[in-house]
Amino acid sequence: MPGKKRILRNDILDAAVRVIQQSDTGTLTMRTLAKELGCSTQPIYYEFQNQEKLTEELLLYIRHKYLKARCSSYRDYAWVFLTFAEKEKQLFRFLYLRPRSAESKLLEDENQQQTIEFLVSTLEMEKQQAEEMHQRMQYYCYGLGTMIATGYRRMSVHEIDKELTDFFCILLRSYKHLSDEAKINYWLNRSRHLVE
Repeated sequence: MPGKKRILRNDILDAAVRVIQQSDTGTLTMRTLAKELGCSTQPIYYEFQNQEKLTEELLLYIRHKYLKARCSSYRDYAWVFLTFAEKEKQLFRFLYLRPRSAESKLLEDENQQQTIEFLVSTLEMEKQQAEEMHQRMQYYCYGLGTMIATGYRRMSVHEIDKELTDFFCILLRSYKHLSDEAKINYWLNRSRHLVE
């Protein structure tokens, strides 16, 4: 008699993603996950001990699978995030609209380090300044992503481009302390690949 097929950790995580994608509420339980896998809850508890451990690992898994990116422009990082909000509404809600403690980060950014390095080198900024600027852009994108994922607002490619470009220009003026048009144009031209 053949042995039972072993259910691997990644099988469970992939099934958990499917459960969330198919759910109207984005709810995941050990029972709904077991049903999706066609097994009892035992293999799930064997791998993850409890719902909290499963959720913790699933959050990392989704961020790495869907949001980790190697981009050549600052705008592209925002595009990855906003495209995720549009195409994977339930996963976006699971990641970013779940109840959290006051100590937790608003956005767990898979691309944080490389994004900051990108800003430091391209815009000739101090690291702390680049981190502050990026945090403000994160907040802005979080708001746009939430509107998109909840169906509050649909945005065309052109609208998203315009929003990102306009807000980037506001941040650039503020963080580079630019007031005269020639200097603004210089930095906009120099950082063109960040916004186009």
